[in-house]
Amino acid sequence: MSIFRHPVTVPSTVVGLLCLVATYLVGVPVVVSAVVGVVLGGSFAAVVTRRAEGVLRRALGVRPALVGEFPRLFNTIDGLCLTHGIQRPEVYVLDTRAGNALAMAGRNSASIVLTTGAADRLTLVELEALVAYLLVRCTDEGLRGETTVVALGRFRSLGAAGLGRLAAGAGRDRMVRADFDGAELTRFPPGMQEALRALADLGAAVDAPASTARLWLLQPDGRTDEATADHPSVDMRIAALGER
Repeated sequence: MSIFRHPVTVPSTVVGLLCLVATYLVGVPVVVSAVVGVVLGGSFAAVVTRRAEGVLRRALGVRPALVGEFPRLFNTIDGLCLTHGIQRPEVYVLDTRAGNALAMAGRNSASIVLTTGAADRLTLVELEALVAYLLVRCTDEGLRGETTVVALGRFRSLGAAGLGRLAAGAGRDRMVRADFDGAELTRFPPGMQEALRALADLGAAVDAPASTARLWLLQPDGRTDEATADHPSVDMRIAALGER
């Protein structure tokens, strides 16, 4: 992704300009102020991108998944990663009986989060479809930018600036494309249909900040029967997969 299109470009530019103005107003020469603004703006972008995953994991209250606790999950992840040459992401779980999942990415890594309800209660076919979807999301070059902007969500003005950068390429179409790409990994579109239906039946509502909604597979407030800005309805996604 070009630096000029990266979602963190606008927030870091705002930070840099604020630093430039502040230093200039206290009497620092304009050239020095400009250098300070560039350095601090760049540092802000680097720090936010590097720490975004950790910020979100803490906000969500997830924990590392253990192989001994979730052997089916790790077998499924390893099988798909080996078959398709995908680097295995870090794996976390959120302790809830609900059915939902998300992927996030930092500068040099990616991670997936499944609810324990999804990890424990989906059939093997459904779990494979869900994992395939998450792996596809991990390989999406735009995921790092999405993760960074969501992490910035607590700083509303900066987060809003970044979201504007994402608007053109995000939303419901992105979800449907990921459904299709995940189904191609398993070569079994009905598996993703069954996974979506099973997760909706478990209930998708999770205790998560509203700003993280765009990262979740299903709308985290539990609305699966209606479309939102980031999520088509489950019925629409199932119907779209049926046309593949």
